[in-house]
Amino acid sequence: MAIKPNDSNLYVNLAIMSLAFAVACAAIWLWDEYVASYFTIIFPGISLAILLIAGIADWIEPSRIPRWYYGLMVIAILIPLLVGALFYYIYQGRLEWLQPL
Repeated sequence: MAIKPNDSNLYVNLAIMSLAFAVACAAIWLWDEYVASYFTIIFPGISLAILLIAGIADWIEPSRIPRWYYGLMVIAILIPLLVGALFYYIYQGRLEWLQPL
């Protein structure tokens, strides 16, 4: 018999994963703007597609997808976009790879 985590433990775990993912996204932005730009565009799009497919599948036939999965997918969509917007603001919209040679 599996032990179900309580809600406060769930929110703490999601917050820790959010911070870790935000640090990883920031590290990618500090490493290479070009790769980070594509990561910021592609990763949330793929995550959104997976979230929509899972939501539609769960709506059609209810399954045992845990609630934390949806929270994790929303985090995977929002964090790269927020970190990307922050670095775009920090760089004042002048990304190195977009500048003419």
